[in-house]
Amino acid sequence: SFSDPDVRTFYRQRKVLVIGADGFLGVNCIYTLQELGADVSLLTRRSSPRANNFSGRIFHGDLRDQGLIRSAVENQSVVFDFAGVSGAVDSNEDPVRSLEGDCLSHLSLFQACATAKESPLVVFCSSRLVYGNPQYLPVDEAHPLLPRSMYAVHKITVENYLKVFNHTHGLRFCILRLSNPYGPHQPWGARSYGILNQFIHAALEGVPIKIYGDGHQQRDYIYVNDAITVFLLCVMHEKCRGQTFNLGGRHSISIRTAVEKITRLAGGTPVHFESWPKEYKVLETGDYRTDLRKIDSYLVLPPQTSFEEGVMQTLHYCRQDRSPRPRGRCKMLF
Repeated sequence: SFSDPDVRTFYRQRKVLVIGADGFLGVNCIYTLQELGADVSLLTRRSSPRANNFSGRIFHGDLRDQGLIRSAVENQSVVFDFAGVSGAVDSNEDPVRSLEGDCLSHLSLFQACATAKESPLVVFCSSRLVYGNPQYLPVDEAHPLLPRSMYAVHKITVENYLKVFNHTHGLRFCILRLSNPYGPHQPWGARSYGILNQFIHAALEGVPIKIYGDGHQQRDYIYVNDAITVFLLCVMHEKCRGQTFNLGGRHSISIRTAVEKITRLAGGTPVHFESWPKEYKVLETGDYRTDLRKIDSYLVLPPQTSFEEGVMQTLHYCRQDRSPRPRGRCKMLF
């Protein structure tokens, strides 16, 4: 879709701010926007951003710094919001940190956007975890919200902040409840999210992959470039304003099969199946598959990258990546 002249024309020199710019999705979004010729700014707490050779404007600091965030959102056309404290397990173990990192930060951001002289369009990345254990498959946007973690509760809360600011200030927004993204530019090392990328890293390093349970639960993995494409296209279409969309892969695959494909493509690594620890078992949602009918009714989306092609592209990137690589066993979370 990025060869589409309409997309390039729309984003060329458009002022765009990326929040959560050092995370997996944020870095991928920045690279895509730069390739399209957008005027990209970002906010980071790091001394230098993770995006290599970034040439746009950098705002250093925290989202809760109202002066900083007001400066950052000023004159922006679009804010892509990937911010948040990642990890459902961690959020249950430290709910106050999750509250401060997700809710308070977003309240500050959205207030600045809503009260700006010219409010930007906010595109917020929410999560499939707001649905909890699905009552039916595929999961559509009308599915009850049944969160099992503070992380999911706070995503729902942040979604509602946007709706209130839309009602009180006319703040324009779009929400995408993202399923299971994978692909290049996730940092190496164990973390409580991005598990497919961790499998890929482990397979390349020959580190044993530990799967909780039998691995038969289905997931609808989506290659990160395909996900970012949808975020970008939503901005271009007025009819997407004020809408909430589910976003995931068009095909589901079991975790066990996904790992088998990864290890085959990467050259093989040991796989161990273990019993669920209690803190992870309470978060396991069973099978998950996204119903894409709503977003398909709003947008004409390009074909998605196949699972094998996406894994091969990610492997190719990781083999070239020279980032630090902490070693250790890679565990499946949920």
